[in-house]
Amino acid sequence: MRLKLFLIILFINTSIWCQMKTDHLSMITTQVILLKGDSTVSQGTGFYFIKQDSSKKSSFISLVSNYHVLTGSAPDENQPPIGDNIIFYFHKSETDPSEVKQIRFPLFTKQGKPIWVSSDKHPSADIAIIPLVASLYSDCKVFGISEEWTQQKIVLHPTSTITLVGYPYGFSDKKNNLPIWKTGTIASEPLFDFDGKPLFIVDISAFPGMSGSPAFAVANGIYEVEPGTMTPGNVRKFLGIYASMQMLEENKYLEQLNTDKKEGIKISESLELGNIWRADLIIEIINTIDVNKYENEILKNL
Repeated sequence: MRLKLFLIILFINTSIWCQMKTDHLSMITTQVILLKGDSTVSQGTGFYFIKQDSSKKSSFISLVSNYHVLTGSAPDENQPPIGDNIIFYFHKSETDPSEVKQIRFPLFTKQGKPIWVSSDKHPSADIAIIPLVASLYSDCKVFGISEEWTQQKIVLHPTSTITLVGYPYGFSDKKNNLPIWKTGTIASEPLFDFDGKPLFIVDISAFPGMSGSPAFAVANGIYEVEPGTMTPGNVRKFLGIYASMQMLEENKYLEQLNTDKKEGIKISESLELGNIWRADLIIEIINTIDVNKYENEILKNL
């Protein structure tokens, strides 16, 4: 009897395991490889965002990443771009994440105009968004997030858990084409813009290659929906995009016994505090995109 019960339980558990699917958040990201001609320059992360009109009868998909992932420098550094095209990927199958389609795409029109859209209101925001034509992904199963992912109810505090999904130093499950999840905590007051910018700070061990990773509040089990009110369930709330780490720059001097002159070097140390540009800013940028104008001015001039 006990053996029979064990076999039944084993069968049920096995059936549940067989029905499990890849987490949606693992399917929305892509490596973004920056090239100069045919030579790889650097690598970062991007993710797909679906913009639907109010009637939900039409939509367009954008690749969201950082400005510096596409150019090699921050938007306020005014440096020339170090690359001219990128490679990114779409998943082709819902059940087999290893099946992907590689896309190679120029970063500038024939007239030298950038193809990405940034924030006019916040020009220092390290965000770059590329609207994509449907022909690029017509034979793929595109996974993305939308504005609805920002509306999930979960109370956030300093020390609340935050998760980044991306490719540290390009590391990933290459056989299955799946990213890495890294977890940290919110380190500034999440309701207030840090230093007056539309971002907040997270305490996390993040590495080059993760720039452009989407940031989420993830809860599996019990979580707070209102102050003091807990509920069971699962939630994934989109919070923004990871861009960079805070660095501490300090001058170290070499003391010399016979002279007052000091010669030194400058040392940069990571505080392991990352910048997350807010999801609301990403949505604001996407909402400003005139699809017809973009098609006529950009896509027809590639």
